Amino acid sequence: MRVALLPLLLLTVTTVHAGKLEKAFKALEVHDYFKARELFRKEVKKHPAAAWYGLSVISGRANNPFFNLDSAYQFVLKADLAFTAAPDKERVYIGVLGVSHTSITAQREHVFERAWEVARGQNTVLAYQAYLDRYPSGPRAEEARSVMHHLAFQEARQANTAAAYKAFVEKFPEAREVYEARTRLQGAVFEEATISKDLASYKAFILAHPENPNVRKAEDEIYRLSTPGRTIAEYKAFIKAEPDNHRVPDAWRSLYETYTKDLNVGAITRFIAEFPDYPFMEELVDDYRTASIELLPFRRDGKWGFIDTEGSERIKAEYDWVEPFVSGQAQVGLGDRVGTINRSGRVVVPIEYDEVGEFTEGTAVVERAGRFGAVDRSGELVVPMVYTDLGDLTEGLAYAQDHGRYGYVNARGEMRISPGYESATSFHAERAVVGRDGRYGVIDRSGQLVVPLEYEWIEGFEHGPSRVRKNGRTGIMSVNGEVLLEAKYDHVGAYHDGLALVVEAGRCGYADTLGRVIIALDYEAPADVATWGDFANGRAEVRSAGKHGIIGVNNERIVPFQYVDVGGTHGPLFAVKKKTKWGFVDGRGANVVEAKYDQVWDFVEGLARVQVGGLFGVVDSTGKEVIVPTLSALVDARAGHLVGSNGRSGVFDKSGKLVLPMMHQEVVLITDRIAKVTDGERFAYRDLSDGRYLWKEVGYTEGGSAE
Repeated sequence: MRVALLPLLLLTVTTVHAGKLEKAFKALEVHDYFKARELFRKEVKKHPAAAWYGLSVISGRANNPFFNLDSAYQFVLKADLAFTAAPDKERVYIGVLGVSHTSITAQREHVFERAWEVARGQNTVLAYQAYLDRYPSGPRAEEARSVMHHLAFQEARQANTAAAYKAFVEKFPEAREVYEARTRLQGAVFEEATISKDLASYKAFILAHPENPNVRKAEDEIYRLSTPGRTIAEYKAFIKAEPDNHRVPDAWRSLYETYTKDLNVGAITRFIAEFPDYPFMEELVDDYRTASIELLPFRRDGKWGFIDTEGSERIKAEYDWVEPFVSGQAQVGLGDRVGTINRSGRVVVPIEYDEVGEFTEGTAVVERAGRFGAVDRSGELVVPMVYTDLGDLTEGLAYAQDHGRYGYVNARGEMRISPGYESATSFHAERAVVGRDGRYGVIDRSGQLVVPLEYEWIEGFEHGPSRVRKNGRTGIMSVNGEVLLEAKYDHVGAYHDGLALVVEAGRCGYADTLGRVIIALDYEAPADVATWGDFANGRAEVRSAGKHGIIGVNNERIVPFQYVDVGGTHGPLFAVKKKTKWGFVDGRGANVVEAKYDQVWDFVEGLARVQVGGLFGVVDSTGKEVIVPTLSALVDARAGHLVGSNGRSGVFDKSGKLVLPMMHQEVVLITDRIAKVTDGERFAYRDLSDGRYLWKEVGYTEGGSAE
C-alpha cells in the first residue's frame, strides 16, 4: 500500500507547489536562458540549492550570453552547501526537479572539464596558473600543474639566462624540473659572469660565487689561459699565483715533465735543486732510479721489449717492434698501430695511431687514417684529429691544414691564426713563411703580414736572417722584412759562423748578418762551390787562380792557395790534395802528413779516415796512422770508437786498438761502452771495455750458425 501511494504523493506535492522554480527549470529545458536566469535568481532565498544549481547550469553552458565558468563554479559550490544544509522535505522537492547531490557533483565536474578545455586550448603558463588558482580541487589540477611547470621551464630554457632560471625556481619550487633549472641557473651564472673569457672574469667569478659547481671549470680555464705555451715559466707563474687551484698538481707534473723531458739524471738533479718543494718527490725518486739505467731493445720469440746493461729484462717483450728511447719515451708498435711507453714500461701515448712524431715543445704530432692531431707528453690528445696536415710545435704554434688551407694552432689545439694560406712553415724568431698562388710572404705570431706575398721563395728565420728569391735572383732579408742583401745574386748560402756565401757571375765572397759584403767577391766560384764554400768552425775553403786554400772569418789565409783541392775545414789538420794524392797540413799551412793517400776525409772526434788502394785506415790529430790502411771498410768515429771490417766487422778504440775482434756480420755502436753485434738473423750486445756479452738473443752464435 505504501509503495502504491508514493507516486500519488509526489504528484500531489508537484501540483500543490507548482510555481516559479518549476517554470525556471522548464525554461532551462527549452533554452530560454533569460527567463530561467530571472526565475532562478528570484528563488535563491526560497530554494537556494535548486536556484544556485540552475544558475550554475546556465553559466556553464557556452550557448548563452551568461556563459562564465568562474560564475558557474561559484554557483555550484553554493548549491552544494545549500543542498547539504537543506531539510529532507526540500531535498525531496528539488530532487523531483533533478537537483540532487549526484547532479550537483556532475555539474561541478562539468565546470572543471570545461575549464580544463579552455586552459588546454590556450596552453600557456598563465592559463594553467589561472585554472589552478580558480579550481585547485579540480581533477585536472595535477596535470595542469605538471604541464604548467613544463611550459614555464621551456620558456626559461629558451631565454637561457640566469634571471629566467632564477625566476622559475622561485615561482615553482615544487616543480620536478627544479633540479635541472638550478643546475642550468648555476651554468648561466657562470657563462654570464665570464662572457669575456679572460683571466680576470674567471677569477672574479670564483670570488663572487665560491659555492657554484662551475668553480672547477673556471679554474680549468684559468690554468689553460695561464699556460698557453706550456712552458716552464708559465707553469711556475701559475703555481705561484693560483695555489688553491685544483689544477696545481697538474701544473707541477707538467712542469716536471717539461723540465726533465730527456729524463736523465742530470736534469732530475737540477730540477730537485730548483724546486725542492715539488709535491711528488716519491715519484721523482722512482724516475731518478729509472733514468740512471740504460735501456736496450731486445727480442724474444719474435716480440720486443727492453733490457738493462746487465741483460736483465726491464720491460716485457710484448711488442711487434720498438725504437730506442728518446726524451724519456720510446715508440712501440702492435700490429699496424703505434704509441709510446715511458722508461718504466707504462703506455703513455695510446697505441692507436698510424704514426707518432718526435716530441717538440712538449707535444708530438700523431696521425690516423690521414688525419693529424697532437698529444702532449702525458699522452693526452691536445690538438684534435681533424687536420689534413700538422706541423711540429715551435714557439708555441704549429701550422695546421684545414680544408686545403693553412692556419696555426697553439699547444691547446686552439686556432690562433685562421686558415687562409696554401702553404705554411714553422715559426722561428716569431716569424713564419706562408704562401698563396705561388708567392710567399712572412707573418708574425698575431697573423699579420710582415712581408707581402711577393717572393718566389723565402727560406725562413731558423738560423737568423732569411735567404729569399725574387725574379730568379737571391738575396737576404731580416726578420722584420728589411732587405739586407738585395736579391740580385746567383746564389747565397746559409749562415755559418755569422757569414753567408755570396756568388755572382763566377765570383764569390761572404756577407755578414747585416747584409754587408765583408769579404769581397774576389774568389773563383766553380759550379759546385755551393757544396763546399760555406764557413765551418771559423774557416772556409776558397779558390783563387785555380788553386784551393782556406781562409778565416777575417779573410786571413790559413792554408795557402796552392792545392788542387781541400778536403774540409773542421781541423785540427786539413786535408789537401797535391796533384793526385792527398795529405794533411796544420793551421799554419805547414805539411804534417805527406800527400800519399788516394782519398781522405775530414776529422771527426779527432780522427780522419784515409784510403790507399781501396783500403782504409785512420790518422790522428798529429798525423800518425793509428790504424794502418788495411781495412776493406771503415766508418767515421762515433762514441770514441770506429767500426771497421775485412769481410767481418770489429771495433777499434781511438788509439787504434782492436777492442772487439772482426768476427761479426755487422756492428752498430750504441754508446761509448756498448755495441750491438749481428750474426745471421740473431743479435747480441757486447761491452766495449772488456768484450763480454751483456745479452744474447736465443739462438745467437758467433759467425751466424744456428745453435
